[in-house]
Amino acid sequence: MLLVALGIFILQKPEMDRRARERAEEAPLVEESGPARAEENGDEFSEEPGPVSSLKPYSDEGGKLGNGGESIIGKSQPGPEFESRPPEETYVIENDLIRVRFTTYGGAVKEVELKKYPALQGEDAPYIFNEGSDLPVLGISLAETDGSFEEYAPAYQLLSGGAGSRKIEFIREQVPGIDLVRSYEVSELTEGAAPYIVKHSTRIINQTPTIFAVNHIFLNVGTAPPTDSDRQGYFLNFSYYDGEDYEYISGNKFKGGGFGGFFKRDPVSEIQRSGKTVWAAAKNQFFTSIVTPAAETPGIGIFAQPATLPPKTPRGAPVLGITGGIEFDLQNVNAHSERSLDLDLYVGPKEYSRLISLDQKQEYVMQLGFFGFIGKFLLWMLLALHNMVGNYGIAIILMTVIIRLTLWPLTAKAAQSSKKMQKIQEPLKELKEKYKDQPEKIQKETLKLFQQHKINPAAGCLPILVQMPIFFGLFQMLRSASELRFAGFLWIQDLSLSDTIATVGGFPVNPLPLVMGVTMYYQMKMTPMSMDSAQQKIFKLMPLFFLFICYTFSSGLVLYWTISNCFSILQQYLTNRRKDVEETPKVSLPAGQAVPAVRKKKKLKKPPKK
Repeated sequence: MLLVALGIFILQKPEMDRRARERAEEAPLVEESGPARAEENGDEFSEEPGPVSSLKPYSDEGGKLGNGGESIIGKSQPGPEFESRPPEETYVIENDLIRVRFTTYGGAVKEVELKKYPALQGEDAPYIFNEGSDLPVLGISLAETDGSFEEYAPAYQLLSGGAGSRKIEFIREQVPGIDLVRSYEVSELTEGAAPYIVKHSTRIINQTPTIFAVNHIFLNVGTAPPTDSDRQGYFLNFSYYDGEDYEYISGNKFKGGGFGGFFKRDPVSEIQRSGKTVWAAAKNQFFTSIVTPAAETPGIGIFAQPATLPPKTPRGAPVLGITGGIEFDLQNVNAHSERSLDLDLYVGPKEYSRLISLDQKQEYVMQLGFFGFIGKFLLWMLLALHNMVGNYGIAIILMTVIIRLTLWPLTAKAAQSSKKMQKIQEPLKELKEKYKDQPEKIQKETLKLFQQHKINPAAGCLPILVQMPIFFGLFQMLRSASELRFAGFLWIQDLSLSDTIATVGGFPVNPLPLVMGVTMYYQMKMTPMSMDSAQQKIFKLMPLFFLFICYTFSSGLVLYWTISNCFSILQQYLTNRRKDVEETPKVSLPAGQAVPAVRKKKKLKKPPKK
């Protein structure tokens, strides 16, 4: 178990180092506006108000999209005032799994309802992605000369589609002869990623005899809110894929601070990165929006920033989510021609079977880690078992049993090796006393002792090394699988959360980690220890150490560990009860001399009773 803990640290250390380097290298790209600033409170991505977004609300005074040949992005141009926009209108298209609501302000997606996934456990209201965000998904933003962004959201008119249709189109006349048409379509298919995809096209139609310059624009990917089960914001991030590497920007990148006085950095309002962008995503623990441009028009960069969302309760604090966009260079639209920007928008659950069908490595958003291939196999096994038994808690137990039965020969060898090692502790102690000034002699005699008793010192380490990748793969998989959201088992209401049954003085009471700690204590108590008394005392504290670490873990993971401990207890019990086979020592005789035959003693007959 100690090796497992050290393994967690080792696996996370490269990521910690990478983040530290980025902290040292990143400088504020843009000064913050407004009174709210991120406080220097370390890496924790809390729900306290953060930096005010530098993405300004729409106003035509800031410029237009193109000007008929000369780029005006970032230049002040005359135009209608913000107040001159007509009232906002919303329209809906839907299929069996999603309901997409559009706004005429920007002709973009206001929010997406996921019909299969309730927002709250026990209620029918669906989960709404991008709810409460001021920025519509696929809304257009323009870059200002100072590096900030301005939302370009003039009023569009409905061109076609809407209620009762799976298609919708909006149109806006930029200037006479220049039309901007934005069209959307949802699929009627239900398999793979198709039902969660909104196909989009933005067309710039130039009917004038002059060139119309568009140059750089940004399309918003969406705004992801945090989830209750990911309080550290590990899965709340903006991520992107450049065709070779997958990168993500977590919320703590925008906060100031440092670690122990090192890597000090100032808060930033947004982060920009340039380069080929195959797709980009805004996501939390269970849901994501992914924008995948067509292959002929890939993105040339991204920006990400925190987003302040409305409080969850009337008196609660604002919720800090994350948002961002993809940059495109549309260049010029020649006279009497048009330019099109086509893409797919996926808004839905982080289900591996759906994401992998997108064919551009979009499954990376699940963040399955270094042992992702193991996590994928375990997820497949978990879903298959769930289809058989209908409960994810039982499926986790069965999966644990299958894993432990598969590893039984290895773990049995380890248990037997521990038992043998305990039996030779006295001879080992005598060797160390006898040859205390001869370390080479101690090593040689110890090896001879191992050979005599047929002990393999590595037998106890091999099972742990084999189980570590399985544990890490399962650890990541159970934290990111949307299937476990709101999945109940016994007293557990949600396997993706800790199994809190009460709160005493602000401290949560979680029974399952306590059960896990007890099983670990008995497992260690039954395991023969071949170490000195000081090491044994430290080793016996391990249950408390792991109880502290796992107390707030998802109950699905703690359930796996508890059942695994019970399996180890059973195996150690059977090993301890098993009698050792005493081997008859072989007697070496001179060559040619036969082993003397052993004569059987004749039984004396007892005299008959008188």
